[in-house]
Amino acid sequence: MFDHLVESNNKKLELEMKNKENGLTDDDLNFIKKLIEGLKDPTEVQWSEIGRKKDKFFLFEIVANKSNGIDVDKFDYFARDCYHLGMKNNFDHLRFIQFARVIKVEKDGLNHICSRDKEVGNLYDMFYTRNCLHRRAYQHKVNKIIEYMIAEAFVKADGLIKIEGSKLPECSQRQIFTLSTAIGDMEAYTNLTDHVFEQILHSSSVELAEAKEILKRIISRDHYRFLDEIKAIQVPTLEKILSLKEELDQASQNVCPEGHEIDRILNPFNQETADACRNIADAISQAVLQTFPPKPQTGKPTEEMYHHWEEELAAAVPEGDDGGVTLKPEDFVVLVATFDYGMKDKDPINNVYFYNKIKRDKAFNIPKNQVSKLLPECFSEQLIRVYSKKTDDQSLKAARKHLKKWCEDKGLPKPQ
Repeated sequence: MFDHLVESNNKKLELEMKNKENGLTDDDLNFIKKLIEGLKDPTEVQWSEIGRKKDKFFLFEIVANKSNGIDVDKFDYFARDCYHLGMKNNFDHLRFIQFARVIKVEKDGLNHICSRDKEVGNLYDMFYTRNCLHRRAYQHKVNKIIEYMIAEAFVKADGLIKIEGSKLPECSQRQIFTLSTAIGDMEAYTNLTDHVFEQILHSSSVELAEAKEILKRIISRDHYRFLDEIKAIQVPTLEKILSLKEELDQASQNVCPEGHEIDRILNPFNQETADACRNIADAISQAVLQTFPPKPQTGKPTEEMYHHWEEELAAAVPEGDDGGVTLKPEDFVVLVATFDYGMKDKDPINNVYFYNKIKRDKAFNIPKNQVSKLLPECFSEQLIRVYSKKTDDQSLKAARKHLKKWCEDKGLPKPQ
């Protein structure tokens, strides 16, 4: 896309940028593209191909920071979206910039953007703000079903809406793309704007009638009705068990000495508590840990999984009276919303480097237990949301009974 923007806006400008003494070189253009993309694994980077040397790694933590997610992209949309949504933005990005410092980290030998140690709480506030925005706006239950309905309408209209793209190499004729294939041609993709929504909505074509009806339901707020959401069951991970064992080992050593009972405020551990912690830690032996199964690969559900759940919901006929309503799999919509701190189930602050005012050129990590005991233990959760396409009261009542029976059959928490 970047190459297309440079080329299509002004070819003369492209030549000037490359030819001027202070213009952009090929290395600069590669560098800009890599800034946008971000560096996922610096150990696999061919530095000669991305326009900057290894000592400039910190530059790749500014726009799209793949190390910990702290970048100006978040600063921008936090400030903008919190303002327009009327939400309080607890993160002060100007303060973060003020305390930012580039330091060479001994662990990997790279220059990283580091923050003052006292700013660790401010950074946790940033990720909490991100979580709040996703819950209240980006992945709100109504927002997600409207997204689903728009996508559903576009799928039905695919092949009927034509998007003009770039010219064929051998002639002056332009290629024609559909909604689903336009992403393969940057000129067609830039022409794929919100006008498609209006085009379908105001179309008199019989072929677009089904897609049009879905969009009309969105405009009139007759969207698919939310039935309930269920939290997916969380399985303890090996990493969490090892962390608990380490905490128990540490606790067993932190015994308050005899004769220093007044220090119980600082250290409430007595010998009896320490012995109990040691016994529990010893029970979590290496032999036991080796029997622990590997972490299941959850990831994003596939289309087949969604369809399978919808079939199960339709088949989960409640015992007794179902209101005389027959529900089909196509009457249900199942969506999964994932909320995290930007790095799946990991704590992103573990990948942030800090410095203090005494050793300003020494970078280090700060463990979560050294920050606060009030921080989250779990950094990711999934919500299973179920909707009904039928919106009359009788169908909604029956759909909720199906959902309750489905949850019982699957061993999931009952809907409220």
